[in-house]
Amino acid sequence: MNCFDCSIHGHTAPAVAICHDCGAAICAEHATTAEHHLTRMVPLGRRVAVDPPMRVIRCHTCAAAATAAHVA
Repeated sequence: MNCFDCSIHGHTAPAVAICHDCGAAICAEHATTAEHHLTRMVPLGRRVAVDPPMRVIRCHTCAAAATAAHVA
């Protein structure tokens, strides 16, 4: 499978991952890695982070959209 973003620009590169959000195949150059902390409920209705954090791999487009959603 080849990188979707590379194919748009007329290049061919093997994909190394699938975007978590849109499902596009992406190469190492177009992949962005982020951490996402899952939570669990503990007594008294508190949420606490679970370690280790989950790894999320996104294409540049989805990573920019996720960043914009958290800023707004």
